[in-house]
Amino acid sequence: MTDTAKRIAGVVLAGGRSSRFGSDKAEAVFRGRKLIDWSIAALNPHCDMILVSGRDHSACRRVSDRPENGLGPLGGLAGAMQAAGAAGFTHVLSLPCDTPDVPEALLEDLCRSNGAYAAASPVIGLWPTVDGERLEAWLAEGRPKAVRAWAEANGYVAVASGPILNINRIADMPDRQ
Repeated sequence: MTDTAKRIAGVVLAGGRSSRFGSDKAEAVFRGRKLIDWSIAALNPHCDMILVSGRDHSACRRVSDRPENGLGPLGGLAGAMQAAGAAGFTHVLSLPCDTPDVPEALLEDLCRSNGAYAAASPVIGLWPTVDGERLEAWLAEGRPKAVRAWAEANGYVAVASGPILNINRIADMPDRQ
């Protein structure tokens, strides 16, 4: 778990339309488990609270995108940063719902940082909650909605991560059950 000065909440970013996938990606079963549940399980050892952005989940609190819906992963991250900060958390560890095999070592590296993201998948990252208002302002100004653009513009460090399985199409799920 984390040190006493750093309180980490997790967020699964699961509000996408799944248009390339063709059905609700978060609910798709991969190796016997829903994709969303893979992300929740990966966050559990590192987080004292887990949020889900963009949908309801029986085991987690739902958070809404900020400053409005339709802003992609950054809108979900902004909502999670606001909710986690209001609950006394200092950081948010984010995972998308479509990365079932995130290396544990990567999550540990991120949690040791003060703010960083996976080079191969920028939506996987650790974000200080104090930056939530700055992220909302970025989005409200119509700045780029790409997580990498936000991270680079705000000085976050890219952590080497190697390839990370990202399931965007049913064809990406060879052993789907």
